Amino acid sequence: MPLWYSAGLSGPLARGNPLTRAITRSGLGLCKRVPATMIRTSMLLGLISDIHGNMAALQAVIRDMEAVGAEKVLCLGDVVGYGPYPGECLDLVRRCGAVLMGNHEEALLYGAENFNPRAKRAIDWTRDHLKSDGDEQTRKNRWNILQNLQLHCKVGDFLFTHASPRQPTREYVMPRDVANQPKMDEIFSLIEHVCFVGHTHLPGVFLPDRSFTNPVQLWNQTYFIEPGEKALVNIGSVGQPRDGDRRACYVMLDTDPGSPRALFRRVEYDVEATAKAIEANEFLDDYLAERLRQGR
Repeated sequence: MPLWYSAGLSGPLARGNPLTRAITRSGLGLCKRVPATMIRTSMLLGLISDIHGNMAALQAVIRDMEAVGAEKVLCLGDVVGYGPYPGECLDLVRRCGAVLMGNHEEALLYGAENFNPRAKRAIDWTRDHLKSDGDEQTRKNRWNILQNLQLHCKVGDFLFTHASPRQPTREYVMPRDVANQPKMDEIFSLIEHVCFVGHTHLPGVFLPDRSFTNPVQLWNQTYFIEPGEKALVNIGSVGQPRDGDRRACYVMLDTDPGSPRALFRRVEYDVEATAKAIEANEFLDDYLAERLRQGR
């Protein structure tokens, strides 16, 4: 049985853990999510995205967020798809301040249009698995999350969505798009200050001057947010990084109005545990295991 199976959670998100206590004190208990707009504007936010059923990576990131003092956690979508533990990952993100819809949740609920065969097979298995895995209450809780996902949320001047403010679940904004001025101009016209996204699994910062900066090019992997500056920040992927670094990726956002900043963090996890679980699942392509091993 997986470590954090919903019938009896333990570890960083167990009751009594500091992160869980912080969430519970704020009204974000096991079955209740308040709108992210109610979160105060000065705090440390853990931002996670693209978990893709990778429980080992999510566990490692939660431990790291706890260690660095995250007060709230926002999930920008794609909790499911590709990976072998979609249910367990849904159990964990129930405790987030907001969970947004990614294209894989959209495909699970409404059909996997335009998905490649590997991704479609994985989402079809995920859908069937979630219908039968766990007891009745566990299944009900998981589907309740999926059926109540938001497309975006806002904290102060910071906007959060899965893919793009122009198309919340599906639009890819790639580093090469800095050369596509009409596309980037339209996207930035929809951003008031800073928008945080996932989806591409490629972390970094886009600015209106048509630049893209990889986190390793930032001082201390930190983007210092300037007053009035517009930016599109991709927070990377927890469960399937594609930038050549196989470690889980997420962002710690300090929303302090006097010195806001976004710190990109990389976390080691047991890649082989997830890769072997994928290979042991006849419905998941072995290629998905190799992607984890290579971080591509």
